[in-house]
Amino acid sequence: MKLSKLTERYDELTDLEKKIVEYIMNNPRNIQRSSASEVADALYVSKTSIINLSKKLGFEGYSELRYYVKDYLKDREKNSPNLSFEEILDGINTEVAKTLSLQSKDNIREIVKKILGSRIVYVIGRGASKPMADLLCSRLALLNVKAILISDPNIIDVLGDSLSLDEAIIVMSLSGETEKILTIAKTARARGVDVVALTSFTNNSLQKIANYNMFCFADDTQTKYNDLISRIGLHTLVQILISYIEMTDKE
Repeated sequence: MKLSKLTERYDELTDLEKKIVEYIMNNPRNIQRSSASEVADALYVSKTSIINLSKKLGFEGYSELRYYVKDYLKDREKNSPNLSFEEILDGINTEVAKTLSLQSKDNIREIVKKILGSRIVYVIGRGASKPMADLLCSRLALLNVKAILISDPNIIDVLGDSLSLDEAIIVMSLSGETEKILTIAKTARARGVDVVALTSFTNNSLQKIANYNMFCFADDTQTKYNDLISRIGLHTLVQILISYIEMTDKE
């Protein structure tokens, strides 16, 4: 969880309101133990300015905003445990091992067959999954597969209008709930275009839309509020595909 609700309408705020928001984001611990009057005094503004801003940001009042900040601090402490070096390595090893255990040779063979049989493969990733999409796209090109990386949200929006049946899309979303990814996947399937989804092993929306799925293991998939969540599982899926295609090419 991040303090994203405080910045959703940042461009619409006055200079004074921006000053208050910046103070809140830079001093969350002060906010959770300060009243609206105390925050106003610290910033040399009126208490009314604090309350009005809280409502403008979508809270019922300053008290609700303060609880929001308090929840943010609790969540940050919960997700930032003091792990030992061995525990960090063990966590990575577990993520890779569990991802490998989810794989089926027959499933991978079918996905690779679809990729190699498509005239063009569009690889789509957003946010922290974009580097994984970029990696897969560049390696597919090295393996003589015509692949095009799509990460610009504006291009994602218009891509659906030009898809044809001899093409395929590979979409990556750890959460399986990324809005742009879901939209293009739905459009592709409505046009009869095959969708390969690389996503987490959860009951998410994306895996229900795609007609080909590769799953990875992830302890946490709430990427909307925490983009530091590990993508090692996704990276593992990408490497499996690259290795299998390379092997197929040599046969």
